[in-house]
Amino acid sequence: MSNPNAAAEALLPDPVTRLTPAEKALVAKLDVTKTREEVIEELRNLLQVAIEVELATIPIYLFTYYSILRDNESGEAIGPLQAFANKAGGMIMSVAVEEMLHMSLSANVKHAMGCAPQIYRRAPASYPASLPHHNPVGPKGPHGQTADTIPLARLSFDQLWHFLQIEYPEQWDAPPQEDNWDTIGQLYSYARCLASTKFLSDADFQRGPEANAIQPYNYSPNNVDTVYPSGQFDPWKPAPPSPRPSWTGGYPGAAAVAQYPNSADSHAGKAELITVQSIADAALAIDTICDQGEGFPVTGIGPSATDDRSKREDSHYYKFLKLQAQFAEYPGTAETLPDQPPRPAPQLPAVTQQMLEEAGLIVKFPDNPVSASYPAELRPIADFCSACFQYMLILSETVFRVPPQEQKLFFNEGLHRSMIWVLDKYIRTMREIPLDGGYFMAPVFENVDLGDRKDSFDGLTKYGLAAVEAAQQLASKNKDLASVYNNIAYYAALATGHPGDLAPGKRPLVDVRPYWSE
Repeated sequence: MSNPNAAAEALLPDPVTRLTPAEKALVAKLDVTKTREEVIEELRNLLQVAIEVELATIPIYLFTYYSILRDNESGEAIGPLQAFANKAGGMIMSVAVEEMLHMSLSANVKHAMGCAPQIYRRAPASYPASLPHHNPVGPKGPHGQTADTIPLARLSFDQLWHFLQIEYPEQWDAPPQEDNWDTIGQLYSYARCLASTKFLSDADFQRGPEANAIQPYNYSPNNVDTVYPSGQFDPWKPAPPSPRPSWTGGYPGAAAVAQYPNSADSHAGKAELITVQSIADAALAIDTICDQGEGFPVTGIGPSATDDRSKREDSHYYKFLKLQAQFAEYPGTAETLPDQPPRPAPQLPAVTQQMLEEAGLIVKFPDNPVSASYPAELRPIADFCSACFQYMLILSETVFRVPPQEQKLFFNEGLHRSMIWVLDKYIRTMREIPLDGGYFMAPVFENVDLGDRKDSFDGLTKYGLAAVEAAQQLASKNKDLASVYNNIAYYAALATGHPGDLAPGKRPLVDVRPYWSE
């Protein structure tokens, strides 16, 4: 699904942010205290940290996204609570999509410097987790807490505060920070300063073949999971220009109420996802990451509070803050919020966690689940979720090794299929499996070992076969949940192609062995 305004918006890329006084001071210091070799090494290492920071956020956002039921009511029956759930799901997924973009941009910069991005098994080992090299003392949350560890948790007022901790906006002239950073913007600010020293030239960003970087055509700002309806609509109405049937009941069509939370022009440079061949390209990549995430306005220098010139998209921070502002707890919260951007007024109608749960719109996930926390018969099902996630990370690393003429097909058959046609459907099925205490099975994103990258498809297959066997045994014992367990077996088999009779005519995910054989 694409934004109908995308063509016009694409004409308005963000302006390039100039160095702040604090950044200029750091560049001057680096010029006299560092060597060329030290600057190159520091920038490569810092880009790897940035990759791991972006990666750490993805399971957090996906976990909360999958705790939301967005389709409990048909389009013409959508009420205020379902409308909020739809919006929350779309907003959270819109941020997750852009975090994947940011990881790709950081990886492209590192690749351009001649270093392979490391992603496989680089997500946090367990949750709640601190983001890599983050200051362990953050701003005060709703209950006065300052620890910055972020949990895997279902949608709630408090979980949205943890999202705000991740995206907390860098303030005017904040010092660049290489380690123990307060905001993600200050981490990227340090990277921008390293790239701006006298030691580096465009040639330093031409060491990795541009044709092997992740190409712009592999990214789309919106998909069916980011788009949400602003209100009621007729789900049966044919798309224009078909005539309006008499039985539509007066509700508008889906296209009329569709909201696109990501704008096609919320980027610096010629595209959202760019390849890097110069210092200027690296700066554009960093600008896009910071604008979309924190979006804090730097007077006379940088982006607006809504992160793009056409004012069509809020920053990640502001998206989450406006969702939090719809909770009834918001007006009296004790959490620490920055003066800029200004705090939004309470959003109506107000909702509560109890209202959402009683309406059946929030799945009761356990917090911070790991495979070992589940009953023994369910652990293979949990493990395959982690295995599929880790294989996605290997596929991401492999993109840089794929011949340019094959990259688009590899991306579609590998990353798109693994995330959309396997992992998404698998998690949606997992959450139908009941646990003790009224809970339901939640996804886990552990750093399971698939073996060496060249053998990783074999490792994925091992986990897949174990999940199939466990699901089949559970289906035979529990007739009420047989269809759920059979679907678990189907999607695990779909990923690996084994056993073939469970996925007839379906191709498994791409085996990366040929790209890692050297």
